[in-house]
Amino acid sequence: MRAPAWALLITLFMSGVALADMPDPICVSTSLDTTQRLLMIPDLDGGSPHAAGSFTVTIKNNDCVPIPDAIVVVSLSGLGEERTRLCGSSVVTATTDANGVAEFNIAGGGCYKGQGAVVIRANGVEVRNFQSLVSPDYAGHDNEGIAGRSSLSVTVLDFATFGMAWNGGMGGASCHDYNNDGAMDAGDFSVFGQVWMGGRRFCSP
Repeated sequence: MRAPAWALLITLFMSGVALADMPDPICVSTSLDTTQRLLMIPDLDGGSPHAAGSFTVTIKNNDCVPIPDAIVVVSLSGLGEERTRLCGSSVVTATTDANGVAEFNIAGGGCYKGQGAVVIRANGVEVRNFQSLVSPDYAGHDNEGIAGRSSLSVTVLDFATFGMAWNGGMGGASCHDYNNDGAMDAGDFSVFGQVWMGGRRFCSP
């Protein structure tokens, strides 16, 4: 038995609506695409988030048309192992505006290197998967992230381990490669320096 014409029209209409709200990773863009990493900085309790930790995600469908009111969720690895930690003020879910843009500033510390370090989904669709999650709040000298090295505060210990990484070049130091360019350079020094000179950054879990 053939479906009536009105039923086919409704099906086609609903398919169009679904596609209009379906993110296309090719058309999606984020301000993290250049560095391919997420930088977290402990947020001052009751203060303003550090600008270096801010990023945007622009969600578009397969016609590259912005999707308003899309639900964007950022998932971070290493939280259960305390390789990474979040400040209590951190929000990992946002809704896009009329231009399809969602804004984030996820405050925290630690380091995680590897597949799925940072996964971004929009309306349930994975649109990005970055392999680097770093922070100046990390008292370790390694390339993958060790548990218990984040205190949710940028301290003298973090300063010392950053100094070790700086003096030792890239060997065992990629957790301090904040711009993810494969080297300890002026860009990483600038990030740590901004946080350190800007006053002690800390937050509550």
